Amino acid sequence: MSDQMSIGSSTVIPVPRFFGESYWIWVVKMRSYLKWFGLWEFIDQDKQIPPVRTNPTIAQIKQHEEEKITKDKAVACPHSTLTDAVFISIMHLSKGDIK
Repeated sequence: MSDQMSIGSSTVIPVPRFFGESYWIWVVKMRSYLKWFGLWEFIDQDKQIPPVRTNPTIAQIKQHEEEKITKDKAVACPHSTLTDAVFISIMHLSKGDIK
C-alpha cells in the first residue's frame, strides 16, 4: 500500500505514519483517516463479511468480493503506516491486546 490514498481524480491524503512516538496523536489521525475512506467500521466493530448466499446473483457475488477487499484494506492500512521495527514489536499481539 502506498503512503497515500486518492479521493476522486486529484485529491490525495497522506497516510499518518507511526514511528513509535506520540501514539495517541497517531491514533486520532488514523481513526479520522479510516473514517474518511469508510474503513473505520471494519476496525472498530470488527465487522464480519457474511458468506455468499446459495445461488447468488452476479451482483451479490461482486458486492461480497468488494466487501472482502474493503475489509482487507481496513486491516492493511494501519499495518502499512508502521515502521518495520514497530510492526515487529507488535505483530504477536492480538486485537484485544492492542485496544
